[in-house]
Amino acid sequence: MGIGDRYRNGFFLAPMVRVGTLPLRLLSLRYGADLVWTDENIDRGIIGSERVVEEKTGVIAFIKNGKDVFATHPDEKSKVIFQLGSADPALALAAAKVVEQDVSGIDLNCGCPKRFSVHGGMGAALLQKPDQLCAILDMLVKNINKPVTCKIRVLDDEEQTLELVRRIAATGIAALTVHCRTRDMRPRDKAMWHRLNSIVDEVAPLPVILNGDVFSYDDVQRAKECTGATSVMAARGAMENPSIFRAEGALPVIDIAVEYLKYSVRLSNPFRFTKYTILQMYTDRKTTLYEGLQSARCYEQMCVAIGIADFYYNEGCLLVNDRADPHGAKNGLTKRKRPAINVAPTDFSSSGALSEDVALESEESPTKRTRSECGTAA
Repeated sequence: MGIGDRYRNGFFLAPMVRVGTLPLRLLSLRYGADLVWTDENIDRGIIGSERVVEEKTGVIAFIKNGKDVFATHPDEKSKVIFQLGSADPALALAAAKVVEQDVSGIDLNCGCPKRFSVHGGMGAALLQKPDQLCAILDMLVKNINKPVTCKIRVLDDEEQTLELVRRIAATGIAALTVHCRTRDMRPRDKAMWHRLNSIVDEVAPLPVILNGDVFSYDDVQRAKECTGATSVMAARGAMENPSIFRAEGALPVIDIAVEYLKYSVRLSNPFRFTKYTILQMYTDRKTTLYEGLQSARCYEQMCVAIGIADFYYNEGCLLVNDRADPHGAKNGLTKRKRPAINVAPTDFSSSGALSEDVALESEESPTKRTRSECGTAA
């Protein structure tokens, strides 16, 4: 199999700020995603972090200044693509070297239009600096022993877009992802699939991955037929229900939300990210359940609200760490005084989600931010 073959004929999880953390990636793989992208990690943030393996779960956490900056697990190693935010070749290489042994590929973010990214010359800002963009890719391709890819947006001018992708392809990357919107377009604006055909022809035989307005498994084949794309990537559709990767069809969203919450507790996903993602999955604001989820300030409260208190008291509270659940730690909730609840553990070994050690099953108010503000524009 060639380096680029793994990027062909696939249905992938897109990189999403706050959302694309370890629990959603593992859940997406469980339901059939072929590859999963991490949320964007800024070069200076990952450089200098300490690699720590959590004995109870096998989670590999990269910790800096007492905070988790990235987390992965051996079960996703062959399918996880680390997305990197950088504007400097040397810093990009230094950051990639930190995680190289634990991931399957490195992807340079050249498409994020958000201020925190472009203000530092990263993300979509690189689209206007092709020399700098290609210098970063060239540095990574020549010095990293994993496939290097790139994710861009289309430019307003089609010919300038084709010139850009020609230069990008010439760096030797393994695949190119194209978000079929311009830097100034928002999620409500329809993705311009028609712009992809010429890009696919221009860089052939390089694999080209379509991103934008993919919400279901049925969209995959339609997108490939319309554009000639090699593979397809989903963001918002997978955020709302990661079981869209199932060929048999998506499962009820409330069931998926429960699975995702259990993954998050067991993997010590930062609570603020879990809460944001849960509220994107379960959106019926008129229900008591939504009110309970929205008002939750720690994992115990969220598990109680969604109806899995037994899971939390018998298992979850023993696994989630204080870094992930600071409010729970501050208030010394149930780790020191667990109620005696007799519930037989459920066997999830058939899911293949994690090893036998911990078989996974399935402070800002997140509701004050729109999806576009959190980078989930596809």
